[in-house]
Amino acid sequence: MDAQDDRSASFDSYFRSSRQPLVAMAYVMTGDLQVAQDLTQEAFLRTWSRWRHVSTYDDPKAWTRRVLYNLVVSNARRDRVRRRSGPVPVPVSPPDESHLMLAAALRALPRNQMMAIVLHDGAGMSVHEVALDMKVPEGTVKSWLSRGRAEAAAKLGPAPIGRDGHAD
Repeated sequence: MDAQDDRSASFDSYFRSSRQPLVAMAYVMTGDLQVAQDLTQEAFLRTWSRWRHVSTYDDPKAWTRRVLYNLVVSNARRDRVRRRSGPVPVPVSPPDESHLMLAAALRALPRNQMMAIVLHDGAGMSVHEVALDMKVPEGTVKSWLSRGRAEAAAKLGPAPIGRDGHAD
């Protein structure tokens, strides 16, 4: 196997293990699965183009997450400008109300709490990985998760009770 094959194989493995958590992270941040998939794909294209260097980093996933976060922010800025000056978009079915309520509750949190919840609960990262990514102690991440979840839950109100007597 030559160097190019080794590079391709290592990226392929990286892609398979990282794709779903990154799509989940982008989805929580954008509220649109198609946009989340497109932005994640772009983040992977940028990672692949620099894979020779990125693969040597202590945490290549952190590099790709940062690229994805920057793409989400840039996309949101472009959308704001387009909405101000662009044509009226074709109507689409509205998102599920519970998703909108969750997104609004997350956006109302302090940035650190929101990012900790998005990375941990949305992207499936461990507390340790979130702490490394955010460059804070694990205890700080645990505190942000606890406080953020409590605040978001308070904003969302009580969970509806199903026919079996349990919260849905």
